[in-house]
Amino acid sequence: MPAKPPEKPDNSSRKLGGRRGRKPAAAEERKDRVIQARVPEDLETTLKEAAEKRRMSVSHLIRNVLEDTFTLVDHIVADSSALVGQVSRDARRVAASVRGEGDPVKASAEELLENVDAWQDVVVNKTCVCVECSKELKRGQRAYRGLSALPAKDVPPVWLCPDCLELL
Repeated sequence: MPAKPPEKPDNSSRKLGGRRGRKPAAAEERKDRVIQARVPEDLETTLKEAAEKRRMSVSHLIRNVLEDTFTLVDHIVADSSALVGQVSRDARRVAASVRGEGDPVKASAEELLENVDAWQDVVVNKTCVCVECSKELKRGQRAYRGLSALPAKDVPPVWLCPDCLELL
């Protein structure tokens, strides 16, 4: 007579309820996702001390540091692109002044404005500069984008601040 296979334990209650016999929590009650990372002992000590000083958990401290870092990097990228544009315009002005020429930026601004067929009222997402007054237009500000029938490769984006649009 063959031996009987061992009986399997009854896990039906676990299968119904998920982990540890409980029903899974509703989506709005679930916690954030968990990410684990190995860190050197001295960094662990630093994190724990900083969290204690701020009366928060290490997890919240790390989450805040990561969010703040990404926000900071986004602002640096936006600000640096605006700075590059401003420095380029300033360099052209200085070069033109040294050569005894007129203001090439104003001349090109006038040319750019001649190619604009209409103005679209928008909320700026990436930092840009008003073509008339060189005012920096930051993310979240209202501005006006020049629309042209010319191909985008032939005409750079043309922006106006609300004050300069009123003067047209």
